[in-house]
Amino acid sequence: MLDLFRRIRFSWGVLFLLCSVASTASGQAIADLQQRAQAGDRSAQFRLGLEFAMGTRIPLDLVQAAHWYVKAGERGDASAQFNLGIAYHNGLGVKKNDAESLRWYRKAAEQGIADAEFAVGRAYDKGLGVTRDKAQAIRWYSRADQAAADPVIESRIAEIYANGEGLPRNEDEAMRWYRKAADRGDAGAQCKLGAGYLLGFGVPQDDAEAVRWLRKAAAQGTASAQYKLGTMYQSGEGVSQDLSEAYFWLNLALAAEKEPGRREEIAAQRDAAASNLTDQALLQTRERVRQWNAEHSLESRAQ
Repeated sequence: MLDLFRRIRFSWGVLFLLCSVASTASGQAIADLQQRAQAGDRSAQFRLGLEFAMGTRIPLDLVQAAHWYVKAGERGDASAQFNLGIAYHNGLGVKKNDAESLRWYRKAAEQGIADAEFAVGRAYDKGLGVTRDKAQAIRWYSRADQAAADPVIESRIAEIYANGEGLPRNEDEAMRWYRKAADRGDAGAQCKLGAGYLLGFGVPQDDAEAVRWLRKAAAQGTASAQYKLGTMYQSGEGVSQDLSEAYFWLNLALAAEKEPGRREEIAAQRDAAASNLTDQALLQTRERVRQWNAEHSLESRAQ
């Protein structure tokens, strides 16, 4: 399963909202903000909550932050509602409560907050504060993706369809959503789409398309795509047999693979390819591997 936590902004969602809103409050005197908040101004209530959450101009107090988020949220402030969802999900200033978290996320989602829509989808997906319901998860994930296209959301929807999680398996829908994510450059989705074309899973069987998508994923360092390309070139499956290409991709796959058993398997196939190469071809391919590793090491440092 995809690690959904790389998409979730729950733990830093407060700071995310601070970045977009705090600048409007920074020039506002705290006394004036408190006066307006106490008078029922929901914008001031939300900003006062942010001030307590930041702890820069007034002492940090997450209980007070949640208190003012509730005031603003009850008056319909979508950002306050979203922050309350974060607070209840993590137990920030309030007791952790997934059902209450979902209640506030839903209020914000119904006002079109994309992150809240995603959070509601995840609640249904994982059974957080509600009974698991994959159809509802897809509904809310889809809404979030319409507002803020995200390959991780798209890949998760594809995964639900591909595995038949809580609803009938649908290969066509799985590949449709993997393609959305693949077109946005998601390496995992590119690998899945390539495998789909290779097997005729949800798309017509097409070796050329399989190689095209697997190569995109492999170029981003996806070990499984590198391994599959290597074995295809080794056996001539869907491509012209090319042992230099096989050795190249299997070498990269070996470096990226972490599981010991798989490493032994890949090493054996790499060495089998190498045994049928001339010394010159082997040296040239090893230089390609060295250059590829150097280039990608520089890219990772730059990121």
